Amino acid sequence: MKKAEKVTEEKSKGGFKERRKECLTSANKIPTVDIKGKKYSTVNERHRHLLQYFPEARFNEEILFHDNERVVVKTELYISDTIYAVGHAEEHRNANFINKTSAMENCSSSALGRCIAAFGLSGSEYASAEELVNALNNQGNNKQVSINEQIKKQTTETKLTALYSNWKKENDSIEKIFESQQKSIQTNGGQNAKQW
Repeated sequence: MKKAEKVTEEKSKGGFKERRKECLTSANKIPTVDIKGKKYSTVNERHRHLLQYFPEARFNEEILFHDNERVVVKTELYISDTIYAVGHAEEHRNANFINKTSAMENCSSSALGRCIAAFGLSGSEYASAEELVNALNNQGNNKQVSINEQIKKQTTETKLTALYSNWKKENDSIEKIFESQQKSIQTNGGQNAKQW
């Protein structure tokens, strides 16, 4: 019997359908984390759960776009030679501190998580725990409109001067915090200093 015939026969006997049904109905056993009162599962835990039922599963990841500003990744789930789910993700390199160095890794993980969710393993929410944390962090960043945008929105000289004054105070205080921390490191030693 050829491999393709065996796969087709297994599917027709309900092997795949039964395993998928069991995989999805046991998804409530996937460990979760609580974020703002809702339960979210990590991509790693959902991936592990999927492989328990489909050890032959494989993922094909494709970087659709990347430059200095953003990354777009597509991930496909194959079981045997059949594609069962696709997930896409986009990350902006300036979205948060981590994305400045790891936007590609975050995008890859998000695309994998969305692909697994498209297969049906999304738990109580479609987004993974990592995606939600990232989104919450980005919301905080989005509330702070860039100073360039704020300057462009000012319609009077008084408002413009007030904006500059507030911006200067805020940045001066940040500069003082950096200077204070720098003095502390110089006085007490850095990361490798002995702790008594």
